[in-house]
Amino acid sequence: MTDTLINEISKEDLRKLAVVGTHLHQWQGKSKQDILDVFKQQAMVQLDPLNPAGRNHDIFFSSRIKDYKIDDFQKVVYPSKEVFEAYFPNLMAITKEHFTLFLPQMKKEFMDKYYQSRVEKMEKLHEGILNEAREFILTNGPCKAVDLGEMASVKPEFTFWKTSNLAGMSLEMLWLLGRAVIVERDNNWRKVYGLTENYFDETTRSEVQFTDDEISYRKFLAKQKSYPLVDLGKVQLTKNNKLSIGKRKRVSIDWFPKDDENSPKIVSLEDSQKGMAVPSNWEELLKDNFDKEMRAIAPLDPLIWNRELLLHIFDFDYTWEVYKIPKDRKWGYYVYPLLYQNQLIGRLEATLDKKKKIINYFNFQKEEIFEFDSSSIKALFNLLERWKQMLGAEKAVLHESITSIEE
Repeated sequence: MTDTLINEISKEDLRKLAVVGTHLHQWQGKSKQDILDVFKQQAMVQLDPLNPAGRNHDIFFSSRIKDYKIDDFQKVVYPSKEVFEAYFPNLMAITKEHFTLFLPQMKKEFMDKYYQSRVEKMEKLHEGILNEAREFILTNGPCKAVDLGEMASVKPEFTFWKTSNLAGMSLEMLWLLGRAVIVERDNNWRKVYGLTENYFDETTRSEVQFTDDEISYRKFLAKQKSYPLVDLGKVQLTKNNKLSIGKRKRVSIDWFPKDDENSPKIVSLEDSQKGMAVPSNWEELLKDNFDKEMRAIAPLDPLIWNRELLLHIFDFDYTWEVYKIPKDRKWGYYVYPLLYQNQLIGRLEATLDKKKKIINYFNFQKEEIFEFDSSSIKALFNLLERWKQMLGAEKAVLHESITSIEE
């Protein structure tokens, strides 16, 4: 292990760190227990309801777990009581060991003014609404909004994110306050709420008295489990050999003590002052090998969270364009990057016709620098077949942009 404070690294090794550190270099198993293990290793998975050919989490796990089937994630992880959902900053499924880090923000006084105002409006419309919703779960067990009867039929004039009825608003607020957790997701991705004390044990629910900096550091480590490279901006050593980090508001220099072998380390691209925080075992990760598979990367996969870093390391320009109007899209509506070993070699779209059980593959766009050979062609068509099986489709329709690759 090197003892240099800032370690120079090649772009090739940065790519390898990114891929190996997100468990995309080889299959991580094929059993239900392996799904749970990968989830724990990654610490969190981003959630999204859009479902053109598998939701984001399905594509996430199908790129890491061999023979993964659609909806396996919620069938395995939620019953194990190893997961909670929280915004970090987007909606995430997070391993329960980190629940205590989020408890301090689960108080009304720390909530955004938007949520505080909604609580006040809900109470004016239905006094004692949160206690009533909680008592309903206590009496009847885990429930969906529709189960709350009369409250489910009341649709206030004010809005609350995507929830339109009073029952959904009350359950959502109990969840945001940490008094309820989402204990299940059905096949249609609807939430089932349960009481926190019936889902997590007392130790998990105990609020540990961390300082704000300790919470920030522990959340930093949790996020680094999901993606090993954290952009630090410009890093350099001062004349007094002290560390200087460009983005100090997000990261503290105290997190990188030189004499602690278990703390995160800092690397910078050769001939560049752009620094990245990496796990303490970053040199060990470089010893792993790639398999010969090709993988579709979910649009919200941690590998491509940081678009600027993605371009810097992989020379790959990517934007998720689902919320752009068609004329403003460069790549397409719901485009999946394609990973082959340590290269992002192109893009592809896929949609599933659920009634006909047909998956359509189209809008294939290869990176100019990449040239297919027999191994990568085989890997691509293996991916398309796995995808079809993952979704339970009976037929695949391939656009000519794909079929022409074999010619």
